[in-house]
Amino acid sequence: MTLCAVLPLLTSCASEQVVDRFDRVELGMGKDDVVSMLGPPSSSWPLTEKLDGVTGERLQWGDGLSSLASSAAFRGDPERAYSVVFGADGKVISKAVPTWVEQQAAEDAERRANRLERQSLE
Repeated sequence: MTLCAVLPLLTSCASEQVVDRFDRVELGMGKDDVVSMLGPPSSSWPLTEKLDGVTGERLQWGDGLSSLASSAAFRGDPERAYSVVFGADGKVISKAVPTWVEQQAAEDAERRANRLERQSLE
């Protein structure tokens, strides 16, 4: 199954492989190891010290037209794609998930807390 929004041209579409394995990406991993684990990225962006504060490259998975346009216009991690930043040495220095993933995790945690609270009151 692929996680896609209703409007694929405006939102991201990440493979199940990326969704399932992204949490395994760790600081210091090599670029080849990350690509081997997640599959080929949907886009890559060169980073410079002057513009980005770091020399290296950002790879993204699950890009749609919206995240591609945002990445081209603005610096920093995209809000609608999975991204991994590699330093000049080709090692992971940061990673970011789409904002909807973080929002979903927060909502799930709130539901679990509410369920536990209701159970403790019974």
